[in-house]
Amino acid sequence: MTLRTLLRRSFIVGGSVFVVFGFWALHNFRLNINASESLPDHAYLMWAWPKVVWRGAVIAAVPPAAYAQSFEGYYFTKQVVGLPGDRIAHRDGAVCVAGECFSPALRDGRPFAEPLAEGVIPEGMYAAFGSAPNSLDSRYATVGLFSANDIVAVGFGTNLIPHWKEIKAWADARVE
Repeated sequence: MTLRTLLRRSFIVGGSVFVVFGFWALHNFRLNINASESLPDHAYLMWAWPKVVWRGAVIAAVPPAAYAQSFEGYYFTKQVVGLPGDRIAHRDGAVCVAGECFSPALRDGRPFAEPLAEGVIPEGMYAAFGSAPNSLDSRYATVGLFSANDIVAVGFGTNLIPHWKEIKAWADARVE
């Protein structure tokens, strides 16, 4: 086999891999911009397939039924803390999973909503939380656990792009 033939085959194989990966990425990758204070990063690089969920992963999930109307067209974006088999416990009013405790937001000195029930996280379910104390997440029974079937994308946080407030301030300054 000549060098020219080897280079041609390498180019064809490399180009084919690039095209297949490109189509997969266009179909599966998304960049979620964080518009709230519920998670610390500015944006989240996420993919729809394969949906491999791990402790610490950030998920985008269909809103729970209790909030479906209020969040129509949006996904709940939270960080996975509890995996199937982990125990959910209550400690001093907080919901605790895998060694982390999440206190409820208080309204008039009382918890915003009922806490997530104690027990073991079943197969195919995940406990996911925001980092803000007022995050609407698995600490509340009205949100509950997130089903693997309701998870639309999985990913991780990135601060490679500026926070949306910084972009807005920059754009506003350019208009003046």
